[in-house]
Amino acid sequence: MNNSRLQRCAKELGVPCFIEQEADLLYLTGMTLSKGRLLVDGKEPILFVDGRYYEKAKKEAPCSVQLWDEQKKIGEKRIGFDSAFVTYEGYLALKKEFPHVEWIPMPKPLKMLRAIKEPKEIAALKKAADLTWRGYQKVVQKLKEGVSEEELALEFEMFCRKNGASGLSFSPIIAFGENSAYPHHRAGKSQLHQGQIVLVDVGAVVDQYRGDMTRIFYFGKPDPKVVRLEQIVKRAQKKALDYVKPGILLSKLDELVRAEFDKERVKQLYTHSLGHGIGLETHEFPRVKFDGEDRDVVLKPGMVFTIEPGLYQPGVGGVRIEDMILVTEQGHENFFAHA
Repeated sequence: MNNSRLQRCAKELGVPCFIEQEADLLYLTGMTLSKGRLLVDGKEPILFVDGRYYEKAKKEAPCSVQLWDEQKKIGEKRIGFDSAFVTYEGYLALKKEFPHVEWIPMPKPLKMLRAIKEPKEIAALKKAADLTWRGYQKVVQKLKEGVSEEELALEFEMFCRKNGASGLSFSPIIAFGENSAYPHHRAGKSQLHQGQIVLVDVGAVVDQYRGDMTRIFYFGKPDPKVVRLEQIVKRAQKKALDYVKPGILLSKLDELVRAEFDKERVKQLYTHSLGHGIGLETHEFPRVKFDGEDRDVVLKPGMVFTIEPGLYQPGVGGVRIEDMILVTEQGHENFFAHA
């Protein structure tokens, strides 16, 4: 880890800023810290840690390192802080600890910097996507009458960890039959039976970066109602994918999907946003939705996000197809185009 990210961060922020969110600290220092505070400014960034991390940080951090109590010597008069991360109690503690400082709220100060992935980050995301896909294939191989959702979730985790994953992006969502109508269903004791749909939403973590993919599989003859939902979802996703290129408004992608669902009179079965940024965290900036605070974000090369339209009919089942998409100079690349 060199200090180029720190330099870009200082330039983009414009004012000295405290960085405390764990993924932001990892991004800027290369270190996983349960407690740390990085003062980023245009002069000399300083990482403050307690005794647990001090020796390690001195060896690995791309900036100067000081013990936590040394913050008392900070002479800055105006400092930004991540108002989307720091609690109100944390804000009051900052005011008490640094009474001479004017605190400037800066929600998610690194969001734009982290949204544009560097080549090494893209390579890690591709590795995470590849392992996620292979883990999904392992799940499909284990489908049989009577197997439980939680058994398959465990199979996915074991396979990924044995093949290079440091962890999972989230608890695997394995949903049989009617359970698939719940977008964030937790894998449970439900057992697989003939004629059921199987929804698999999984992700592996490789080199700190996260994969995320959703597919459905028919175990036996599927319900025609579910097949219709799948056909609509696939058409809607293709419309959004075909539109992805630099310069496009993010909100337009979700609008295209909603227009397709509206045409088929199923828009009421679409209950979430179209996708989300992904990287060091599973859900990152920007959120892909027709409304909300990120609706005016313009696509730029290097952005990686999911496109995951879904339709969920209670009592019948749900269909979600999710891919990870990289915006390129000419258009886009789908990390799961082969899948």
